[in-house]
Amino acid sequence: MGDDDQNIYSFSGASVEFVRRFESDYDAKPLLLTQNYRSTKHIVSAANAVIEPALGRMKADDPIEIDRRRTRDSDGGEWSLIDPIAQGRVQVLPVGRSPASQAQAVVAELKRMAELDPDWDWSSCAVVARNWSFLDPVRALCDLEGIPVQMANEELSGIWFLRETRALRDWLDTRDSRLVSSEDVYEFLGSLSPSHWVDVLRDGVSEYREETGGAENPVDHFVEWLAEWGRDMRRRQQELLLLTAHRVKGLEFDHVVVLDGNWQSVSQNEDRDAPRRLYYVAMTRARKTLTLARMPAPHPFQDALKELPAVLRRTEQIGFPPPASELSRSYRRLSLRDVFLSFAGYRKPDDPIHEAIAALSPGDRIGVRMDPRGRWELLNSQGKVVGQLAGSYKVPDEMQVKLATVM
Repeated sequence: MGDDDQNIYSFSGASVEFVRRFESDYDAKPLLLTQNYRSTKHIVSAANAVIEPALGRMKADDPIEIDRRRTRDSDGGEWSLIDPIAQGRVQVLPVGRSPASQAQAVVAELKRMAELDPDWDWSSCAVVARNWSFLDPVRALCDLEGIPVQMANEELSGIWFLRETRALRDWLDTRDSRLVSSEDVYEFLGSLSPSHWVDVLRDGVSEYREETGGAENPVDHFVEWLAEWGRDMRRRQQELLLLTAHRVKGLEFDHVVVLDGNWQSVSQNEDRDAPRRLYYVAMTRARKTLTLARMPAPHPFQDALKELPAVLRRTEQIGFPPPASELSRSYRRLSLRDVFLSFAGYRKPDDPIHEAIAALSPGDRIGVRMDPRGRWELLNSQGKVVGQLAGSYKVPDEMQVKLATVM
């Protein structure tokens, strides 16, 4: 099975011609799958308009349409009634001339939509860009505004090795009873210092309760379930997801914003329609709403949307204040490979470093400085060294460490 409209990896050697030649190479009869079970009719119409000019398309005479089950639904889906402005249409949103003003515009739009829906869930939303650099200001602004956000290129360290999870496992090992219920685990988690990770474990126990009906089960059963759940959590979206279009294929979200910037760029080994296909893939990830950011520069893909009833071209002027200095920041979530994990292990058991590490909590600010040997040291608020980064870790060129926090 293949879709030539979604071939977006030509730069790495994939060729759309392999799909198009399959019929002749193998004397095969093509079966076109043209029903969309995900997006609203407005989103499908806009996506069709964008991909239609691409050359040599296998589905040129068979455009995508919504599945038969939804033919009586409103063209804009449920957001036809929820949003008094867009009314379920695809929005083309003016965002100013810079990545920073674009971030301000799209975050403001997402917040506007969030206020309209009492069931709004940031973990069902995504902001998609051509390049990671356009996402940095969005990440910074979300942090300033208190919006939960994650970058798709950030690695989530294993939940199994968290301090809170270790405490839970130690508690399970020391109990007299070898049976445990979700309520027992809830009670134990309530005895731990509040933190983001305790909340994450609570969510996991909530899922366990639903699966078991709250009944007591063997401790080993719960531990095995917890390990599997932890592995799945590493792949699960928890917050507003920021990612590039090459990362978005195969995913879907209730609400998608596609940023402007560098969409006309053609990489090595790509044909001229490769960027158009990439933009099309980004658009078709949306289930309920789709917003397309627009800078003043020409945008050949959005030009195909002119006069389309499924699209609302917002015309109001952007009147945001000058971007905060924080919007120039770039965020890096370090993985375990970036940390010298044995640093504290070389110290004696009574060394003060162990007590200092134990006193740290997620979100605490830590100092960062270079030691005489050229390695990055991590310091707590009292200036005590509590860790060290791996010798191979380098701060990206032309960047300075502004602040660091405990994850």
